Amino acid sequence: FRLYPSNKEEIKLLKTLDLCRQTYNFLLQELNDQKVIDKSQIQGIIPDLKICEPRFNKLYSKTMQYECYRLFSNLRTLSKLKEKRNKVGRLRFKGKNWFKSFTYNQSGFKFIETGKRFQTLKLSKIGEIKIRAHRNLNGKVKQITIKKEQSGKWFAIIITEENNKTENKLNIDQAVGIDLGLINIIHDSDNKVIQNPRHLNKHEQKLKHLQRILSKKKKGSKNRNKIRIKLSKQHEKITSIRNDFIHQISNYYIKKYDIIAVEDLQIKNMVKNRYLSKSISDASWNKLRQFLTYKAENAGKLLVTVNPHGTTQRCNNCKTKVKKNLWNRIHNCDKCGLIIPRDYNSALEIKDMAIKSIRQELPEFKPVEIPLTAELNNRSTSQVLMNQETQKRLTTDAQWL
Repeated sequence: FRLYPSNKEEIKLLKTLDLCRQTYNFLLQELNDQKVIDKSQIQGIIPDLKICEPRFNKLYSKTMQYECYRLFSNLRTLSKLKEKRNKVGRLRFKGKNWFKSFTYNQSGFKFIETGKRFQTLKLSKIGEIKIRAHRNLNGKVKQITIKKEQSGKWFAIIITEENNKTENKLNIDQAVGIDLGLINIIHDSDNKVIQNPRHLNKHEQKLKHLQRILSKKKKGSKNRNKIRIKLSKQHEKITSIRNDFIHQISNYYIKKYDIIAVEDLQIKNMVKNRYLSKSISDASWNKLRQFLTYKAENAGKLLVTVNPHGTTQRCNNCKTKVKKNLWNRIHNCDKCGLIIPRDYNSALEIKDMAIKSIRQELPEFKPVEIPLTAELNNRSTSQVLMNQETQKRLTTDAQWL
């Protein structure tokens, strides 16, 4: 939720953020001095730290204890990376402006509902801050994290605990397979196509312009900080537009289908391709899968991931392997004569694999054959891939956009 602190409250937030940074660095120094790591000993230093350093009395005790948890959480992450044989170094001390968040765990906060547009969030050692809670809080509030973005905006991340959560029963009526791409971000098994909006390309020129201005400003100057904030707001705008688009897509599929099948893509490995990494990152395949996952769980729907190996090359009708290069956008099977879009065939195959994996019988679905014409080389892919009836149905279904 967005926070709207006054100037005095923002000064207190910034001081709290800096004191948390100093606490983290002090505990890290104690950790480096230890020959045998002892978490309880390091955590026991916190009360003595308040006595020796009076400035830490302005910091809530639970907030200081959470920095100890953060330190050992980072240490566990490094050890897991070492187990996977990744090259990692030691934990580093945090410099000025490196800390972006601090946490109130279990106590030290109070959420006050005013019945107006802005509610009130009361934080110990800081005071009451206006908060824009655009939805109701369900359950008991267990933890609040205060975060500062690069653009200067403040947010509160609230974790609640729900005791009596009703379990949604899974009703399997309709299933869909989704094939992710770069030309069309989605082509599903119902032959619905959603084109890739390419959000980054639309705003790339402004980003480059602001980056050039920033590079010419003197480091540490006020003018450089002003341009830095403008650049951060532009990045934040692109992220918000992208998230809004993915929310619309995920809501559409969650409301319409009971089973949603996607490929289990290794996106981290795919991004290593220096020719496609920028486009793959802009398409946000991983974020789309995350949104579908948590929304399906809340709505009582089922998200199934299938092995992507062979979904593009295998014919959905006769299961024959039809080799295709990346630029071949039409699936043309010589054995059964099926001629449909390449992504449409993949989506149908993903759907069939998902149905087999959950062992459920659903109504049979046969793809409609689309004859090729001599105009294939001159017309765009979207014009050739759909017949008139499909285009009418897509016009109706696309109104949600």
